[in-house]
Amino acid sequence: MDNLTDRQKEVLEAYNKAGSHRKAAELLGCSRNAIAQSLNQIKTKSLKGQGTLTPTLTPCEPGFLTKRISTARREDGSIALQWHIQEPEKASLEEIQDHLLDVFSSIKPCKPLPQPKKTLSDLASCYIIGDHHLGMTACSEETGQDWDLEKSEQILIESTQKLVARSPDSHTGYLINLGDFMHADDKTNRTPRSGHALDSEHFCKVARRAGILQKTLVELMLQKHKKVEVINVRGNHDPNSGMWLNEVLRAYFLNNKRVNIPQNLHKFLWFTWGKNLVVTHHGDGINWARMHQSVVSNLSKEWGESDYRFGWTGHLHHEESKEIGGMKFERFGVLPPPDAWHSGEGYGSQRSMTCIVLHKTQGLDTRYQVTV
Repeated sequence: MDNLTDRQKEVLEAYNKAGSHRKAAELLGCSRNAIAQSLNQIKTKSLKGQGTLTPTLTPCEPGFLTKRISTARREDGSIALQWHIQEPEKASLEEIQDHLLDVFSSIKPCKPLPQPKKTLSDLASCYIIGDHHLGMTACSEETGQDWDLEKSEQILIESTQKLVARSPDSHTGYLINLGDFMHADDKTNRTPRSGHALDSEHFCKVARRAGILQKTLVELMLQKHKKVEVINVRGNHDPNSGMWLNEVLRAYFLNNKRVNIPQNLHKFLWFTWGKNLVVTHHGDGINWARMHQSVVSNLSKEWGESDYRFGWTGHLHHEESKEIGGMKFERFGVLPPPDAWHSGEGYGSQRSMTCIVLHKTQGLDTRYQVTV
């Protein structure tokens, strides 16, 4: 404590008393980032005081923190070698909560939009978003096309507008995100399971825009349909961010009786429309045959009460369909171009977004598609 400045002592005392960055910032009347910066400086001074950190130690890479420092000393006690072991920066639950409060504090609960006067009670329009990978960046020299957050937002809004305009006046509109809506799951910009590096914009910026983007899509649909249902499937790129994004949207439309957003804790999300059973899954770690087995086993009641069964997946970024044992499986196209890795490996397909219209008793009524 002797080597700390008066301000650092004040910050440390406030943090110990409050128990979180946000509450400490409220006590001292400063920003949460200022508290975090001061605490990092205190931690560095503490390590130096223990003789385990030298002023010439290599700084941590962006997004990483010191995990441990190993030191080899000579016989006289001087430092011969030093190993600086780093690990991806991990945020506590309190810090994540604080960040989300900062990001979405400017979003106020929605005001109800006027209902359309007449809709077709037997029809439901399903607007299907393939892997959108919001936040992914691409350079034309590597992939043939420049891509960024603004282009990703624009193409999804414009495609949804076109499909909403073409759709009949269905009673209910389903916004179905088949997973990997966000390119990165956190600010390390690596895939959660394999740790592959991702070309992505700053995570905090993408997180802020993701909620606003989905809110915009729902409001577009509310102008056409009396009721809107949102299905947010979690993918292999966004298993955690897909969950909190869904909760942010649920909170925003909490008091709007025309919008229903179920929880997405399970990998399988499903709904019924009359005699139609629709089961969604991102498609990672499971094939259609095993998905069919799971549906028959776990949704036996819904299976028996339906005449038309659909399994909708994403994950592989290209269109494909197959019928298995009375269930029509389909994989949908995507709107964004390939990133550098997929482009280099030769992957690519027709970019598109699809709207499928279901009739309560007659199954698939019609479908619309916009291509890029």
